[in-house]
Amino acid sequence: MARRPTPADAYDAATRTYLAGRRLDMRELAAEIEVSRNTLYRWTGGREQLLQDVIWSLSDATIDRIWAETSRRRGTSRLVEALRRYLVTIVESRALQEFLRNETYVALRLLTSHGSFQDRLVAKVRQLVDEEAARGAFTPRADTELLAYAAVRTMEGFVYNDTVVRSEPEVDQAVKVIRLLLE
Repeated sequence: MARRPTPADAYDAATRTYLAGRRLDMRELAAEIEVSRNTLYRWTGGREQLLQDVIWSLSDATIDRIWAETSRRRGTSRLVEALRRYLVTIVESRALQEFLRNETYVALRLLTSHGSFQDRLVAKVRQLVDEEAARGAFTPRADTELLAYAAVRTMEGFVYNDTVVRSEPEVDQAVKVIRLLLE
């Protein structure tokens, strides 16, 4: 007897599609994992939610890896370096750049509007800020939710939104502003 598909199969297949730089088509995805489109939508919440979940899963793992790699640093130095590395990673991500190039307005809306992806990124950045504060290595000069939100919006402005006008992302400029927020 063949194994029945699961929601995890849908997320795995969607992740492979995204990482290959291909457009996520729910009809094709349902056929690939051998479930009805209704089942796929019930499992994933739909194409946009699935895209946000896939991109977030990859981002979350990347941020966790970077945070571990910067553990020898402390305070503002660690926070700024971790966010710089994350920015470099997303700018160099072939899959993300394909998504931004092929579906610019959908990508920008999903990544830079209040919603599943942005809210989780703000919460993650706040977690990092709060962790450094709890270690006694960082004293926030404002509410950490506000600092995290401002850092994320700064990253978006210098990296994602430049896609619309087809200019190069300005990681160094974003890092300068983030440093000013956190110092």
